[in-house]
Amino acid sequence: MLMNKLLNLKGLFFLLLLCGCNYKSTELGSKTVYIEVVRNQTLAPQLGAFVSNKIRAQIIRRGHFLIRSNMRECDYILQVTLNDYSKGTEIFKPNDTLLAAGFRMSVQANVSLRKRSGALILEDIVLTENASVLRDGSLTVPSDRQALLNISESLGQQISQLIENYRW
Repeated sequence: MLMNKLLNLKGLFFLLLLCGCNYKSTELGSKTVYIEVVRNQTLAPQLGAFVSNKIRAQIIRRGHFLIRSNMRECDYILQVTLNDYSKGTEIFKPNDTLLAAGFRMSVQANVSLRKRSGALILEDIVLTENASVLRDGSLTVPSDRQALLNISESLGQQISQLIENYRW
């Protein structure tokens, strides 16, 4: 009697194991996206390439979409335009009132996602990201590169999450 129950439990466990191997949590893994070149309309020339690389890296890492290099082979087309780059004074040193010790950088991105057929899914969604940069000393120029990389990483995450979390 006990042996039959154990045999039945083992059989049930084996069937569950077999059925569970083909489980897919969503259908998003089979969707493909073409990412257009990021349009950079800011005064930060490197920012477009940084954001483009980070978007691709985030989409690949998260695995909800497959990236296609040919627009004719994709389901969706992602467009990103960077604009409204600003850099303003954020921190002054008390003993040096002429030079700023820190700056705040801000970038705005407009994101659109459409089907290959042209039907808009997301239209001009505005995402904004900020970062701060400090000078090392009173005679040095602050390095904007690390702040631009941080902004790019955050925008890449936001854009990836935006298209993944759309109500499919």
